[in-house]
Amino acid sequence: MMFDLAAVLVATFVPSGSEIPLVSFASGSDPAVTHTWKALNDPVMGGQSTSRVAVENSVLNFTGTCAIVPSLKAPGFITAVTGNGFFAHETFVDVSSCKGLTIVAKDFASYKGYRISFGTAKPIGGKFFAEGYKANLSPTVGAFGAARVPFTAFTDFWDDATGDPIHTCAEDASYCPDQKTLRNMKTMSIWAEGVQGAVHLEVKTIAGYGCSAAAQHA
Repeated sequence: MMFDLAAVLVATFVPSGSEIPLVSFASGSDPAVTHTWKALNDPVMGGQSTSRVAVENSVLNFTGTCAIVPSLKAPGFITAVTGNGFFAHETFVDVSSCKGLTIVAKDFASYKGYRISFGTAKPIGGKFFAEGYKANLSPTVGAFGAARVPFTAFTDFWDDATGDPIHTCAEDASYCPDQKTLRNMKTMSIWAEGVQGAVHLEVKTIAGYGCSAAAQHA
């Protein structure tokens, strides 16, 4: 029986060293790079931070305030996270052949505590609330620009109170993003964490860079 292979598997040829689209907020984007986003803030831990997360005008609009958590006497966090439910996972494009992530974004507030995380990995001895691989994010201020974050900058051994790394990928490769996670991240979060202040970030796209294989999705 004949069938159209393209209807079963979509494969885009990716020249060595180029990018694989991972997340897009543009209207009409490929469903494989379109995700549901919502706000999740530190009030679940007794904090007072607030945020608004919305996909509008072809960007992720992430605004709010990172405030002091009274019990910790330190700044808390706000996040834009994928999924509809508290533990909801989604399917992400395979970026296991890539070297890192390119985030095209604009920071309006010169905020210094942005981070990005993905996946659900937890190392042996890791903090209770720390899940996934996390790295610092430094978007351009006042204009859209491309911020590159190599996968070697991510670690799954980080402090759930501050977001700071405890052990890094450079220290021990076991804390680096694994291939299983890079093939399907399942969840992604953009954080404003550990620095008190106003937050206003707009994100256009997220892609894998330095990729050497075809991007495939069902």
